[in-house]
Amino acid sequence: MPLFDEKERTRLAPMQSGERNFDFYDASARPPFVAYRSLLNSWIEKFPDDERQELVSRMRTGTDAQYEQALAEVIVFTALNALGYSVEVHPPCPHPTRKPDFLATDEAGEHIAYVEVTSFGPDVKTVAADQREAVIYNGLETVDLPPGWLLGYSLEQRGVTSPSVASLKKDVEAWAKAVCGNDPTEAPQRVFDALDWKIELTLHGGFNKEKVYDRKIGAAMVGTREVAPADDLRTALKSKAKRYGIQDTPFVIVVADCKGSIVSGDDTEDTLLDAMFGTPRVLVRRYSDGSEETIYERAPDGFWGTVERPMNTNLSAVVVFPDPGLWRLRDQRWQPQIVYNPFARNPISTSFLPLPGIELDLDTGDLRRTDEALLADVLDLPAEWPPED
Repeated sequence: MPLFDEKERTRLAPMQSGERNFDFYDASARPPFVAYRSLLNSWIEKFPDDERQELVSRMRTGTDAQYEQALAEVIVFTALNALGYSVEVHPPCPHPTRKPDFLATDEAGEHIAYVEVTSFGPDVKTVAADQREAVIYNGLETVDLPPGWLLGYSLEQRGVTSPSVASLKKDVEAWAKAVCGNDPTEAPQRVFDALDWKIELTLHGGFNKEKVYDRKIGAAMVGTREVAPADDLRTALKSKAKRYGIQDTPFVIVVADCKGSIVSGDDTEDTLLDAMFGTPRVLVRRYSDGSEETIYERAPDGFWGTVERPMNTNLSAVVVFPDPGLWRLRDQRWQPQIVYNPFARNPISTSFLPLPGIELDLDTGDLRRTDEALLADVLDLPAEWPPED
């Protein structure tokens, strides 16, 4: 049972706001997505039959976050196989009923590590709100604007209702007809109220008047949100670290960011350091002679604990996928990274998953960075990836 069936595809249009990943990838006839489908089908084919059916079902029918977590499982499974391990899916473990995702075994039959793949993603209320916004956004993409004008979109207030998109479009079209003149440097703005939603629209001129634009929103901002990827990572780990009772075999957890908490690939290392070794803080020590000393340290809230009080010692290492898709796997900034537990009861070799990583030298207190292979090379992705469109 492949993820993507063989069928004729003719769609060349880009993904729409709110459109599910699977639906778009399954429909597009553009060359990168043809290569994407072929690659994923070949990887998923290597799963055991019963496991493959469950995996395909999740990816076809789930949310984007569920699709991305399942994709991370496929990537990890494929990487472990490529590294020469035998990989058992949902193997038995010390817990009588629960099973982690994988068990990697070497050629001699020795158990090398259990591997669990999890994620942090948007909560149900956020997903529902995003789906409601997608209906509004996609509706505004089809408004009738004067030639040469496009919209700028900014969500000012997220609502909980589902307003009439037809009514909103009618108001926007009347406004645009009234204010769009011959000066393309003007940028008329207006905030539209749609029940409990507030959307600021800006009209931008100077575009080709002879061209029919399928998408009328030329720029969009969906507001701001507070992100705390280190907290998200700790929360995801807490739910898995003790779940399987694994104590005597190396145990690695892979966490995929399906929430967009890591807003830049360059932030992946900081996320790992803050989550695992503690939140950075600054202390100012004042002495009786009036002098001061500024101390830069980490709070004792890291998932690994401290030298004096190690924590979660059954966990050998943690891997973070800052972007669980395939498209950025040849981008150095967006590489998955691994951090090793300096207090692990069962340490894991850096060759197990040879990713860029971080180790703490307990003797010196120094952090060492391990620059290993790109995951794209482990997976044997084409040198030109993503493929040319």
